[in-house]
Amino acid sequence: MKRFLTFTFVLLASCGGPEFAVKYKYVPPADNSVCLEKCDKKFNACVERCNERKEKCLEKVRREAEQIYRERLKEYSKEVELYNKEVKNYQNELLSWNDKFTKLYKDYRYFDVVCRRTKDYVACNRRDELRELLENLNDEKPKKPVKPEAPSFERILARLQASCSVSCDCKDVYDVCFTSCGGKLIPYKFCVKNCK
Repeated sequence: MKRFLTFTFVLLASCGGPEFAVKYKYVPPADNSVCLEKCDKKFNACVERCNERKEKCLEKVRREAEQIYRERLKEYSKEVELYNKEVKNYQNELLSWNDKFTKLYKDYRYFDVVCRRTKDYVACNRRDELRELLENLNDEKPKKPVKPEAPSFERILARLQASCSVSCDCKDVYDVCFTSCGGKLIPYKFCVKNCK
């Protein structure tokens, strides 16, 4: 038979202040052990039902997760196929871009040297035009495609399993039964963090 049980609530004070917990001391009635045994049975039955519901929920979401994972794998396969095509296009575009950039840069270096050496207006003007073309070309550099992310069965399952965390309130059921049998719940508060 339960003599003294405790249940804890944490009360948060203002930031940086002390944190308190509230525990409940269970004081059973002196002459009602049959009633308390019924409370224990109700509590245990509640916990058992709760666990069964949770297990059924976990089985159900596992099947759902497997189905979703199979569908995502099919989508991923199509995305990878498209990605591979985009990579080939990107590589071709990058080769073409590199050719243009190399040619412009050679011209730029040539006119830059002539401009510095001779201070020729035409050479300096051409160098400035080529610098601007290079800057514009740099802005047009092909972007590498983003590789699709493979689906994760574990992440899908974890997300779905979160819906199975059912609160059964079995402790509340027990508390109501305990007090109806004549038992008393006596709260007491104590500091658990930042105590002075």
